[in-house]
Amino acid sequence: MTTRKALGRGLDALIPSKREEAREPGDFEKVENIPVDQIVASRYQPRVVFNQEAIKELADSIKEKGVIQPVIVAKKQNGYELVAGERRWRAVKSLGQKTIPALIKVVRDSDALELALIENIQRENLNPIEEANAFLRLMRQRAFTQDELAKNVGKSRPSVANALRLLKLPDKIKDDLADGLLTIGHAKAILALDTDLERLKLRDQIINSALSVRETEQNARSASKKKSQPVDIFLEKVRIDLERKLASQVVIKPKAGKGGAIKINYTGVDDLNRIIELIG
Repeated sequence: MTTRKALGRGLDALIPSKREEAREPGDFEKVENIPVDQIVASRYQPRVVFNQEAIKELADSIKEKGVIQPVIVAKKQNGYELVAGERRWRAVKSLGQKTIPALIKVVRDSDALELALIENIQRENLNPIEEANAFLRLMRQRAFTQDELAKNVGKSRPSVANALRLLKLPDKIKDDLADGLLTIGHAKAILALDTDLERLKLRDQIINSALSVRETEQNARSASKKKSQPVDIFLEKVRIDLERKLASQVVIKPKAGKGGAIKINYTGVDDLNRIIELIG
């Protein structure tokens, strides 16, 4: 069983069943209880944010039932480096336990990111931006195409492509996605706009008005449609002049052929009376 085939089959292929022995000499060693303080976090961990409440719940479970699935580690000169299972390792550390069940694996550095990514994807632990960044890093590190990446991490190519598109968003919106303030659906609608300024404006509308995904899509379509309409330079000048004179927002809507309508916004009765006096 080569490492590549194991990766293609997912994380479970890296852990032999009780009835299955390692097929390559030295590939696996038996599960051992190794000192927690001799383990360091993976350099290739794609997960940036660890939910402390979730780790506490996991720690409570481990305290009650023990560590059901061992972590996977790679032997290093002065100890071990995690390959998979950082949440379990953190939970055990929080309990003050001295050892943790671990499967010692021979892993090349070039495979470590892929294994960590697969584990997190299978357990749905990554936020959208963490996943997208891990995809990009893996593509660069392994010179993968999107098709090859999708095959190796068990995703469809469109889902990989959509994830990578999220990295085109402004940092503020990526932070919102990572924090759960925006959903993937919101992000896809925002990406329909061309500029960061337009995207940030729509982001503010979503946050301030608690827009649903459908409402966000409608706003994005309206913004795109409005942008695509040709601007009448004369009417635009008239609109700007009226706004300056009336100190209020003015909208001019020409109709097909001749004519049109002028809309003047006011904030209350006093503002309306002020505008009427200015018009005379």
